[in-house]
Amino acid sequence: MALLVASCSSDPEHEQAKTSGTTASKVCGGALDASAGQSLQNLAGTDRFDESTGADETGQPRSFSVQDAVRHLHDEYRQRPACWVYKAGDESGKPLLEIRFSASQSYPAPSDKEVNGSKVRYPVGLYAQVGRDGADLFFQCPTRAGSKDAYIGDTKYVKAELYSTRSQLRGDSIDKDRMVILNSVSREVAQEAGCASEADLPTGVPDA
Repeated sequence: MALLVASCSSDPEHEQAKTSGTTASKVCGGALDASAGQSLQNLAGTDRFDESTGADETGQPRSFSVQDAVRHLHDEYRQRPACWVYKAGDESGKPLLEIRFSASQSYPAPSDKEVNGSKVRYPVGLYAQVGRDGADLFFQCPTRAGSKDAYIGDTKYVKAELYSTRSQLRGDSIDKDRMVILNSVSREVAQEAGCASEADLPTGVPDA
């Protein structure tokens, strides 16, 4: 009786993607908790990621950190650190998601009606919504500008923004997964800024 032995050939690109990059727990300065890490894996369909660095005021590479995010809340857009996350080995140039924070003078007034039902709100912070191209989260967090010449003056709120292209994402809980990620990083920012007790950012994101 002859035995048929199937030979296995490995895909070099697949193997490289498995060994390169970093884990979800280490992206965005390690600001993703276990739930957010799982949400990132759900959206990406992989457990390995690459993270692009931004540039500081002198043009030098700067990795995202919660400390830098808080330090630059009142600066203009180009000076605020961003967390760009890519799937490991992805050379498309399009990040899976991008996260930024800024000081805010106000936040949107909640409404029972969303245009064409295109946005989903979550009971997180003062105002949280997810749309086709990302998510916004506003939370109470008084911060002071570093100088009178700051781009944004003293404020009572912080705005967290997550940009993503829905066509790049996977899974059947895309909206909630994006909010889980944004809420997790926001919790770390609130802790660093000293406003965690008033930010109203839960450890777990309730259903919409």
